[in-house]
This record gives sequence, C-alpha cells and structure tokens, in this order.
Amino acid sequence: MRIGITGVHGFLGEAVYKKLDELGHLVVSLDSITRKEYLAKRIEESNFTDFDWVLHFGSKTSISDSHNDPFSTYASNISSTLSALKIAEKTNSCFLFMSSFVYGSPQYSPIDEKHPVTSSNPYMSSKIVSEEICTQITKCKNIPLIILRGFNIYGEKLIPGRLISDLLIAKNNYEYITINDPKPKRDYLYIKDFVSLIVLIVKFIPINTGIYNVGYGQAFTNLEVANIFRDLIGERRMVRVNGKKRKQDILDCSVDTQLIKTTFSWSPKFSLKQGLSDILSQ
Repeated sequence: MRIGITGVHGFLGEAVYKKLDELGHLVVSLDSITRKEYLAKRIEESNFTDFDWVLHFGSKTSISDSHNDPFSTYASNISSTLSALKIAEKTNSCFLFMSSFVYGSPQYSPIDEKHPVTSSNPYMSSKIVSEEICTQITKCKNIPLIILRGFNIYGEKLIPGRLISDLLIAKNNYEYITINDPKPKRDYLYIKDFVSLIVLIVKFIPINTGIYNVGYGQAFTNLEVANIFRDLIGERRMVRVNGKKRKQDILDCSVDTQLIKTTFSWSPKFSLKQGLSDILSQ
C-alpha cells in the first residue's frame, strides 16, 4: 500500500509513519510541500504517483501559541490542510484528517459525534474550519474522507504542559509529583492503541467515511492519573496540588467511543495503568 503522510516529526505522525513502514507499506512524507504556503501549481507540478491514502497529522497544536499568534495558527493549519487535500485529489487517494477536541464546554456527557461543535480558542477554531474544508472539498471531488477527533493521546514522547508528560518529567528530575488542578476529567488513549487503529483504517474495505471520536472510553481526574502514576513508580510522598487552575478549563471530557469501535472492530488494549507501565518499562 502507498501512503502519503504529513507531520512525520510530530507525536502522532512519527508513530504512525514508523509502524506503517515497519509493516512494509511504502510511506512518503509530504511535509516538504504541506509545511509551505498553499500553492496549487507547485502540487500539480510535483511527481507524486497515486497513493491509497493521504494521512494528514501535521498541524500547529499549541493552544497558548494560538492565543499569542492566532494568525500563524490559522494560516498554518488551514494552508497545510488545503495542500494535503490537493495532493489527495492529484493522487486519487482516500483522505484522513486528524482533528482534535472541538466540542467546547460539553452540553452532555459522554460526548458523542452528534454533539455540537464550538470553539474556545484559535487552535480549536482552526480544526473546526479545517473539518468543514475537508468535508466540502472531498464532497466536490469525490474523495473518501475520515475525520478523527482525538482525546488525550499520550505516549513516551514528552510534551511539556500535558499532564502525563509533566508527570514523567517530574520523575526523571527526581521532583515531587505535582498537579495544578485535581478535578478536570479526561479520557486517555495510549499511542500504541491509536497506531493500531490507523493500521486497521487504512486496510479496511469498504472505506467507512465519517467523523469519529477516538479515545479509550474511560475518563480519569487529574488526581486519579497522578495517583496511578505515583503507585507505579513506588513514590511514597503524596501528590502535591498547587491550585493553579487553567482559565476556562473544561471539567469533564468523557467520550463516547462506540462508533469507532464498532465500525472498525477496534478495541484499545492498554488501560491507563497498562499504558503508563509500558512507558515506564522502556
């Protein structure tokens, strides 16, 4: 199978690229084109042969950066999406767009795919706009489309500012386990389970076009995550809470994952405890 992929140096794209390559697929990085300003002529003149899939993982993901420079976030994320879609059209491929949490403050829980989308920051807005662009263009150009809305995918790659990464950094630096706010509740999916899902999607016939939430299906508070981590590393000291709550933070991001599980006959293998154990064993 021939697969084009963006974001090969990012957290998700790198893991997917490595796995697909390991399985013997011909995987081609598209970042040299999609990381530049959108230009249809440049893509038309490129020498790509047909792909089976274009997987679009590349984007600016920092919420704080999107507040500081919304222009750059919109320009980068929308432009790269247009370029990836143009490559999909040129190469007669199916298209997978990696979206994010786009539900704002939830009206009900767990959140399913029918929940209204709304934005609380420029990054989230850029994903909502990009989803609409994907939907409209793929409809016009007859391109099979899958949109994945990911919920807190974690792994061994450290991304400061994210809870599990911060816990790992504290351990590596022999620091106290400290969290800002104990109450926010999140669903956590281990990167190996996410990669296994992508492997299923790209070989699944027929193409099950649609929008899918991607998560484990069980949510934990920040304090519960920290205590699981604390027990795994044998830390005797209690978790410290510094009380620094994030502005406009969402308290409950529990997700309904039944659609993705039933559609692709997929089930995550790693509970939160097992995923953390796997990281700590590496």
